Amino acid sequence: MTDLFCYGPDIEALADLAGDFDLRSPVDTRTWYRQAWETLAEALGFPQQLAAELDRRRGAREWVTTTHEAGMAAFMMRMRQTRPAVTDPQASTQLTVIEQMTSVSRARGELWRVTVDPTTLESGACYEEKDGGLSRAFYPDTTPGYFGEGWPGPPPRAESRCGWETPLVLHFGTFPWVYSSRLDAGGPGLRWISPSLAPALEGFHVVASLLQPEANLQQDARQVVGIYRHFAAQTAPLIARVPGPQGRTVGQLFQRDGLLHVHQGSLHVAGLEGPRGYLPASAFNYIVQRFASFFAVRRATLRALAWAPEMKRLVANTSDPCLRGQVEEVARAG
Repeated sequence: MTDLFCYGPDIEALADLAGDFDLRSPVDTRTWYRQAWETLAEALGFPQQLAAELDRRRGAREWVTTTHEAGMAAFMMRMRQTRPAVTDPQASTQLTVIEQMTSVSRARGELWRVTVDPTTLESGACYEEKDGGLSRAFYPDTTPGYFGEGWPGPPPRAESRCGWETPLVLHFGTFPWVYSSRLDAGGPGLRWISPSLAPALEGFHVVASLLQPEANLQQDARQVVGIYRHFAAQTAPLIARVPGPQGRTVGQLFQRDGLLHVHQGSLHVAGLEGPRGYLPASAFNYIVQRFASFFAVRRATLRALAWAPEMKRLVANTSDPCLRGQVEEVARAG
């Protein structure tokens, strides 16, 4: 039986938060992907742009690809409307580094969280300031946070030109919340700007790609499971203090179905203080939804393995033992 229990019952329950669907059903697939993208767009502020792009493509048949294309176009449109396009050497360095990191990590099946020794990169993950000094292109996210206990890692193999003493770590699975110890309300990745907005678009492309069955299968889910469980453990004491819907009062947070809500108020100004830092309610919901959507797609794709030979080829050499076991089970049954 193709399910997620190999990863644990908590992961099966997590996927249920995003809903179930059957990839063999065009109606099922269209409905699920539209809802998933509408949730993502609402959180990042481009629901109107997404609706317009989906309306332009309403006659399409292949809905997984169609919603991805519509979502990317809508996100780009919204970024251009709300973010200043500036000539920024930091953004240029960020784009090059992101492309290099994701290329290597995709081959390893570890795209949700990517890690690299910055001194092995051509830029050193450094950029030149206006005064001629060198600065790090990204925040050194190595202290204990919501996604992990920190990554002191092996130290860089060479001396950094801009002060890197630890690996460079970015969480693309929850873009724009890419840092474990910096969950601010806006999402740091949305501030990766340039004339083409390329660094932010590249980061968004990664998180969006994990909704596509092919890219989802290539990700070793063990990495996602570990990060999710750490996030759940760190946030559980904070969420436990939030009442259920029966105890809600005007303007106050309450919880329902695993997510946070505000009764007659704005979710975007609400949050919780914790030992790992401030946790915006909007960031919490978005992050939970990213984990849930990933595993909902994984579950639907596992069920498709029995009738989609091209899927089985994608995971022939997977490092994920749960996924490998599912493929072997399908082969025995077939």
